[in-house]
Amino acid sequence: MQLKITARHFDISEDLKQYANKEVTKLEKYFNNMLDGNLVLTLEKSRVNAELSVKVHGALLNTTANDFDMYNAVEKSVSKMEGRLKKHKDKIQDKKPRNGQTIKNAESWDLPLGNEREKE
Repeated sequence: MQLKITARHFDISEDLKQYANKEVTKLEKYFNNMLDGNLVLTLEKSRVNAELSVKVHGALLNTTANDFDMYNAVEKSVSKMEGRLKKHKDKIQDKKPRNGQTIKNAESWDLPLGNEREKE
């Protein structure tokens, strides 16, 4: 997974980049098909906003977290994303075809045809 880290209103340190990369790569154990991620850290007065977006197959999941410490904001955002990924994975696994029918067994469907109507 590719992770893009953006800092607004401050310069990001290498330690924070490595920490954020390490935390976000932990998410791969919940969902293998993660395409890319985007982490935006914004400094507003004394608070830090961490916005994490992860693109998985079929969805774009977003989380935000606020804290006074940058590392805690990243950690909170990643923990929220863990829950969202688990929920999304459960939704995907729970989807079942309607009435258990698929295209493969379409020949066995009991559908009335136009030319086989009973004549009265």
